[in-house]
Amino acid sequence: MQLEQTKNTPFVNIDIENNIFEIKGPSYSEDIVELYIPLTEHIEKSIHSLNGTLECELYFDVLNSISHKKIFQILILLNNFYQDGKDIKVKWYYDADDEDILEMGEDLMELIDIPFEIFPVED
Repeated sequence: MQLEQTKNTPFVNIDIENNIFEIKGPSYSEDIVELYIPLTEHIEKSIHSLNGTLECELYFDVLNSISHKKIFQILILLNNFYQDGKDIKVKWYYDADDEDILEMGEDLMELIDIPFEIFPVED
């Protein structure tokens, strides 16, 4: 599943069979829920074919509260598969001067069992 970035929605590239999981860019559209529903369904259908390590790279320059909730739901879903033995890691990127996105990542890291790393990105 691949979706191009728009002004209000992130670039999405999820190909579980090839261990690719990227969500990058802004996530604040009024109908952002519509983006995350098929994404979640795709993960649920394809995660069983995961071989190797799935490194989930998440990098948001804008993330509204609804998007944050949806990302949390995706991480809970991935956490369940991690607990069932799938090899999953999360890499959370944030602009080095964006404390809000950093704090969101730190909060999410505390709520799941998946190995979770946070990286600042310098401009």
